[in-house]
Amino acid sequence: MSTTVKRGWRRRAALTAAIATVAAATTMGAASASAASGQGGAPGTEQEIVAALTGLLPEGTEITDAYGQGYLDSDYPFASVEAGDSTGGTTTIDVSVSRSAGDWTEWAGCPDNGDGAGEDGFVADCTETELSDGRLLTVNTWEHETDGSGEGEDGEPFHAIGWDVWLEGPGSAEFESETGRSVYMSQYKELTGSAGADAYVPVLDEQQLTEAVQAPVWQELLAALDAEYGEPVEEDWEEDSAQIPAAELRDAFRSLAPEGIEVTDVENGADEVNFAELLTDDGKGAGLLSISAWGPWDASGEDGFGGFGDVEGFEGFEGFDDEESGVECVDSVLEDGAELSVCSAAPTDEDPVGMWWAAVYYPDGSGIDITQTNVADWDSAPVRSDAPLTADQLAGIATDGVWADLIAQYTV
Repeated sequence: MSTTVKRGWRRRAALTAAIATVAAATTMGAASASAASGQGGAPGTEQEIVAALTGLLPEGTEITDAYGQGYLDSDYPFASVEAGDSTGGTTTIDVSVSRSAGDWTEWAGCPDNGDGAGEDGFVADCTETELSDGRLLTVNTWEHETDGSGEGEDGEPFHAIGWDVWLEGPGSAEFESETGRSVYMSQYKELTGSAGADAYVPVLDEQQLTEAVQAPVWQELLAALDAEYGEPVEEDWEEDSAQIPAAELRDAFRSLAPEGIEVTDVENGADEVNFAELLTDDGKGAGLLSISAWGPWDASGEDGFGGFGDVEGFEGFEGFDDEESGVECVDSVLEDGAELSVCSAAPTDEDPVGMWWAAVYYPDGSGIDITQTNVADWDSAPVRSDAPLTADQLAGIATDGVWADLIAQYTV
């Protein structure tokens, strides 16, 4: 017997496992469910996990793009397909499975949708159903529609609809800890400029989605992950060895800011550690600037290396030039052996927000990153196409010795 529960919105630490982008565009017709189950159990390869997903779609569904990775490729297997729909366009359908350490019930259930009442054009409804075996089935439906006239919007209308479905429960019985297992499926359709939500017929209706997320193939996949990788272990993140108050970072920047640059504090972040934000203005419009600092990887050397330079196989930071994303970087090595990377992601017609940064990576593993944008805050549109500081000015500030001294002073 199932019990359906609707309750207040709760924050969810992570909606899905990290999905790597292994692009492999294909054109295929959807296989039948029996074909997918004939893949020999758990899908271990990209081809097999894509077949498992397409096999759960209605017969005759046209797939125009598909990619993924099976459990033999990664302990975060997933598949994503573009499926032809009633509008003559495509709908994105994703599936992923994940395993978590610790109490799985802590993060299970409905995501935080705010009040779901339509603020900023977003409406949502979420239902949690406790199954007879103790697992939790969560169905979240949402729609986001704006005309582009709201505060902080770029002036373009937007309309999308989506479904998120989770099946979550405890891990294998032989595991001593109460680890968790999760299957996540989503269906997303952007309706901007096309038929409205009432006219759109989803590839999978809600009932079909809940049946698909409960398909045996995903439980076989989770079992294969257990066999291949063992029990999931909770990541043990150590606190950064440096603990620099935001005020110290702000003061250091002010002491280095070029003449003619006005520097003012922003309201948030006064209590941050190793991070600070400021506004800079050269008289042509303010830009938001952030400073991030971190301490040595291991100041004591107990892990066998004191910094990047001693790591076997480390050959330094290579340039991150990406023509497709528009990111351009220039890297160099300083006299003290530190690495300097100066990068830019200039604004475009499609994305008017630009970003420029300079980062220094010291030999002991510590570092400083100074990033500026052409917006005064993330809720406002850009007022300029460049930034108050030039690339040379950013580099000059980032390479000043005050940062290394500050990191050393606050390293514990």
